[in-house]
Amino acid sequence: MMPNAKDYVNQSMSSVQNTVNTLQQALSNAEKPENKNKIQQAINSLNSAQDQLTGYQD
Repeated sequence: MMPNAKDYVNQSMSSVQNTVNTLQQALSNAEKPENKNKIQQAINSLNSAQDQLTGYQD
């Protein structure tokens, strides 16, 4: 059976969560405030994307 759109959305959500987890590790290791800010902004953006996809119905 071919994956449907919801399957792809779920796969993407998992990838985004893995990326957020990795970025959180980077955040805890970053030293420069400007780098911390950039990483935090990326985390916020990814969390926002996840929020938009939550509740996706096919």
